[in-house]
Amino acid sequence: MKKPIIAFMLSTLATLCPAAAAAQCVTVDPAVVPNIRVDPLDASGAAQVIQPLDLTFRRVGVGTEPLTIAYQIVDEDSPIQSRVGLSAGPQVEWRSNDSGRNIGAYRNEAYAQLRSGLVSLDVNENSKQAGVRLFLTNLREDLPAGVYREQFTIRYWCTDVDTTLPNELPGIVAVTVQVPNVLSANIAGASTRGEIDFLDFSTLSRSLSIHVRSTGRYAVSARSLNGKVMLREGSASTGDADRIAYDVRFGGRDLSLDAQQNLVNPRAGLEGQRIPLDVTVEDVGSKRAGVYRDTLILTLAPVS
Repeated sequence: MKKPIIAFMLSTLATLCPAAAAAQCVTVDPAVVPNIRVDPLDASGAAQVIQPLDLTFRRVGVGTEPLTIAYQIVDEDSPIQSRVGLSAGPQVEWRSNDSGRNIGAYRNEAYAQLRSGLVSLDVNENSKQAGVRLFLTNLREDLPAGVYREQFTIRYWCTDVDTTLPNELPGIVAVTVQVPNVLSANIAGASTRGEIDFLDFSTLSRSLSIHVRSTGRYAVSARSLNGKVMLREGSASTGDADRIAYDVRFGGRDLSLDAQQNLVNPRAGLEGQRIPLDVTVEDVGSKRAGVYRDTLILTLAPVS
């Protein structure tokens, strides 16, 4: 009864033995890609960023024979599209200078021999640099403000990539991409100045739209040049009959007119949002005839 069990165990061990990785033949110096800053709102900016980087491979041990290494740069947490960060981050491609092909790989891929670069150490050569290029390819996408970081693994083969498992060096290549909190805003019609005209005050509430684009949260504050009232043009009086008080709402929320209160708003995104600025005046039945004016200054600023 014991012989079948022993035979089964030996067969299992014999199957597992070839799966062991080849002995480590090189090590790779840690490499840091220079910090990259990306502004999705900058229409004049580049559609993609290319950052060169040198990887230094060093021979392990005292061997002097020629050595050719096939290597990849592995994203540990992105199963479909390589990114800096877990999700919604800048998309990355890695290309080797020797072939120009994509050498990026994913953790869920067992082998990807076609996507690898080569570096060769000659007889008695102890180290060699391999040039690669990092491509950030989705700079026109709606990237939220923040700092995106990732450390990529180097996967390499010392011998035939078809018959051996690779060695791996985790966290060798560090990448940091900063998307700043920036915004643009204008009144409908692409102007930064607008007018709300109450005409004959047949309606006491009027509004206009403000288009806001932002990569992060932003604050809105307001300041009235006349102290929160519209004054009758040409009047020297400070009486109530020459003053029309009003209230302002931004996106349905009350907005103070003394520049002391900020309304914090969520990220508007790259496409942006049209937000109503509503102005409601008091009853004008007791006011003198004339033209009433005030200037309202809105300030929109990114919030860290």
